[in-house]
Amino acid sequence: MNEASVPSTYAEAGVDLSIEAQVLKKINKYVKNSFKFGDIVSKEGHYANLIKFGDFGIALVTDGVGTKLLVAQEAQKYDTVGIDCVAMNVNDLLSMGISPKGFVDYLAVSELDEGIIEEIMKGIHVGCEKASIPILGGELATIPELLAKKSHSFDLAGSAIGIVELDDLVDGSDIKAGDIILGISSSGIHSNGFTVARKVLSAKYDLTEEFPWNKSVSEELLIPTRIYVNAIEELLNECKVNGLAHITGGGFNKLFRLTKLGFEITKFPTPQDIFKEIRSLGNISYQEMFSVFNMGVGFVVVVPKEEAEKSLSILNQHFETFILGKIIEDPIITIPQYDVLFKR
Repeated sequence: MNEASVPSTYAEAGVDLSIEAQVLKKINKYVKNSFKFGDIVSKEGHYANLIKFGDFGIALVTDGVGTKLLVAQEAQKYDTVGIDCVAMNVNDLLSMGISPKGFVDYLAVSELDEGIIEEIMKGIHVGCEKASIPILGGELATIPELLAKKSHSFDLAGSAIGIVELDDLVDGSDIKAGDIILGISSSGIHSNGFTVARKVLSAKYDLTEEFPWNKSVSEELLIPTRIYVNAIEELLNECKVNGLAHITGGGFNKLFRLTKLGFEITKFPTPQDIFKEIRSLGNISYQEMFSVFNMGVGFVVVVPKEEAEKSLSILNQHFETFILGKIIEDPIITIPQYDVLFKR
């Protein structure tokens, strides 16, 4: 148990999203300047830009697992973080209606431990199986001088490639006031907010201890990120979909990527126990919680009102799904039952 000061915001935990936003603006200057070297379909601020190949667009995304890896290292359980790595990438592609087609990984280790590396790769394989895509290759780097000076340190990231017919791209441009907002349940924290979660929970729990809901801390925290590929691809084949969002870093601010309109979320489901525990121990406001965590909803779908019931039926065959609210003209995100309001 660690009695250190418990953070009540992401910034206090060491991650200042406002500074990150400033840094990203500088990075994006170089990104945009590079577009002159290719035939780019630019979707600024969305989940990906695309390279145009005739009537098709090819997208490439990259992401990692973050400080969830520290939990895996401490718990000495390595077989799920590979699923997280795949999920973080393929779910981002899905957020524009893009079907993932392949995955590559980058695994950096402080030392070569065949057993640990195989466990990590097992997870990547499971993730790719769930997404129905091949592992196209990757990179294994042994870099003890760059990683923390403790045994079995590692970092894991990956990239996924996807393809879509440009006419089928879901970029939010069709969203209109009155559209229905659906939320697909998460499996837990997924792979974001762990800098806060670890520091808050360590003030009371060791990883081997159990939460009041009879699940160990490590077991709860290492539940892999849900992969939504099959659910979203079936939905896209059967229904008109106007917007898609993977709820990751930045929480529900991610919805601003979809449209200049607003989101009125009036029926948010009761957050899972892990979010209640983090909020209680850290004395964290709901405003902060919804800006950091998925709060039990890992993916959001926007559909025309007439497609809502059919869409809900399809998605519930895969994961529990809820009607959250509707699109409004006012360019805000409001969750009145938790007194949460985000402005652009």
